[in-house]
Amino acid sequence: MTVGGQDFHPSAARAKEWSDWLVQFRMDESPDKYIDVTIGEGMPCAWFEYHGVQPTIAFGKPNEKTAVQFFDATAKPLTLPAASSAIGVTYHDRSFAIFAPDGTRFAPEGNGLSVTFAGDQAYLIACPLNDPKDMATVGKYAYAIPRDTKLSYTYDPDKAQVATTWTITTDALKGDNHAVLQGWLPHHYSKTSSDTKFLDLTYLSPRGPLKIAAGETFSITYPFNGLIPVLPPPQKEAGPNAFDAERMHDYFSQVAAKKDYGADTYWGGKDVLRYAETALMAQQLGDDTYNDLLQSNRESMTNWFSYSPGEKDHYFAYYPKFRSLVGIKPSYGSEGFNDHHFHYGYFTYASACLIQNDPQFAADYGEMAKLVAKDYANWDRTDKRFPYFRTFDIWAGHSWAGGTGSPGGQNQESSSEAAQSWAGLLYLGQALNDKDMIAAGAMGYAMETRAILEYWFNESGLSFSKNWKHPVTGMVWSGGYNYGTYFSGDPAWIYAIQWLPTSPMLSYLFHDPSWAQKMYENMQRDFEQHDAKEASKKKRPAKPATIDTFGPALGNVMIGYQLQYDPAGACAELDRLWNKPGDKIVHDAGEFTVIYYQAHAMRNLGRVDWTCHTSSPTSMVYINDATKTRTYVVWNPSTTAQTVKVYEGDKLIGRLTAAPGKTTAMNRLE
Repeated sequence: MTVGGQDFHPSAARAKEWSDWLVQFRMDESPDKYIDVTIGEGMPCAWFEYHGVQPTIAFGKPNEKTAVQFFDATAKPLTLPAASSAIGVTYHDRSFAIFAPDGTRFAPEGNGLSVTFAGDQAYLIACPLNDPKDMATVGKYAYAIPRDTKLSYTYDPDKAQVATTWTITTDALKGDNHAVLQGWLPHHYSKTSSDTKFLDLTYLSPRGPLKIAAGETFSITYPFNGLIPVLPPPQKEAGPNAFDAERMHDYFSQVAAKKDYGADTYWGGKDVLRYAETALMAQQLGDDTYNDLLQSNRESMTNWFSYSPGEKDHYFAYYPKFRSLVGIKPSYGSEGFNDHHFHYGYFTYASACLIQNDPQFAADYGEMAKLVAKDYANWDRTDKRFPYFRTFDIWAGHSWAGGTGSPGGQNQESSSEAAQSWAGLLYLGQALNDKDMIAAGAMGYAMETRAILEYWFNESGLSFSKNWKHPVTGMVWSGGYNYGTYFSGDPAWIYAIQWLPTSPMLSYLFHDPSWAQKMYENMQRDFEQHDAKEASKKKRPAKPATIDTFGPALGNVMIGYQLQYDPAGACAELDRLWNKPGDKIVHDAGEFTVIYYQAHAMRNLGRVDWTCHTSSPTSMVYINDATKTRTYVVWNPSTTAQTVKVYEGDKLIGRLTAAPGKTTAMNRLE
């Protein structure tokens, strides 16, 4: 069904007003002849306000002879022409409701309808229907036209939750109802808390069931237990595959000796974060490479956050017309605003780690670090240098990677790097003692990780169509999914791009260790099925889905994932490869410096205990199922000690003192 205008030839469609999940655009032919269209994410109705244009409604292609059936607001057949404020249409087994001012005349014309308004009011409202009988329900709310939408949120560390409030401001085109029909997706209602009362009205969407509720204000609460940037140090271990301090030192030494770092914001970002993480790890272990690693961290971040005339790379430039920082050198289209949260999340994360041990860096470059953060996640509506949450689609619950979109809509590939961008925001907020930044990081992480589990992994079973033949997706698009990546057709990479880089911020993937293991096994099966077909074509032996087959780049992601749900198995695999003659996988420091440390730290800690949390946003609680020991971990980058409350559910069970400028790990509470 096409809603348009008689002899109407608009020259453009331009955004007129927009808010958090609503847009009004104007289709104009002249200053006196235009249609204003209002659409909102999740809102089944579309509103058309006419100025100097007589409406038309068309069905199918011109001259198509398919029969169109009409019905009234009670779903009874309607004969045209007729004067009515509401008519229903069924065409090709699809039904629509059309609402208009009282007395509007609808008459057959060609393959559609002519529409004549009876008075000064000139608008149409269109809404798809699952069944003609739904028209009565929709009609109660359709005349409330939204004018503004706004998300507000509060983060309460003591309750370990982010409370979101969704407010819609409306005008009543007719009557006095101001409640609008608003749809909600699985990440809004699966494993969250809300008092929303849904109507008996649900639509099919590319993200699963779109449940409809009517109202002007809605509340949804997301759990958020906290995050830490680095794990406490591995402990001395007995038995096989024990932690090897000499090997750890060798890894640190290799990273410290690498004085060059990527010239673009993606690979450069990875390098500065590696310096930052390994510096904290070396410090916690008392390794003598600490000062060199800290210096590399400081020099690389200072270079990126400053500019000298003539520099060709390692700096950020502000483009006021686009209200954006572009890191030079750009990569993967970041000069066109692609992937900014992927790239810049590495810098916010690394900045936070550096500030712990170099408070002067905060004094010198804290504001620059904030600018980088605000480019992708500006939480301050009053700061007009950047758009509000540039990369985050507030209603969809996740970020988009495309800077200016594409003919196929928006997309996002690496969901885990999107999650990391929020973790980096949280850590930087804690390091700079910026409560608003902390709250934004908690909100974004809580909401986006819920969306990731739904739309990349179908955790609830609600989101994927029965026709989707895969356990995961590699790319989420506005209108669907794609089992692939931009850089590889290998199924192992489809999983891996959702699992990197390994750090405590990936904990959302491991609420259920058995589910996490099943995902790994799905990856192995998909890889081997794909490789068997390729092997048959090329007449070569099929390859098993092992780390040996994957090699260094893919292998580090796989072990980094495994160590989160099976650290003992990951430690054994690391030792097997280390002792393998000619191994070129784990002997290359790179990511394996972080992986080796984390695997052994997790072996001691166990798994995240989701029943517990503390009053610090940068904390996590672990439990070792073998020893029945809990470890309470708090990252405190400030220069003063902090007293932190510890809760089991809603119950306060104790306190601990988090020492300044370090990560504190304790097994007993005060």
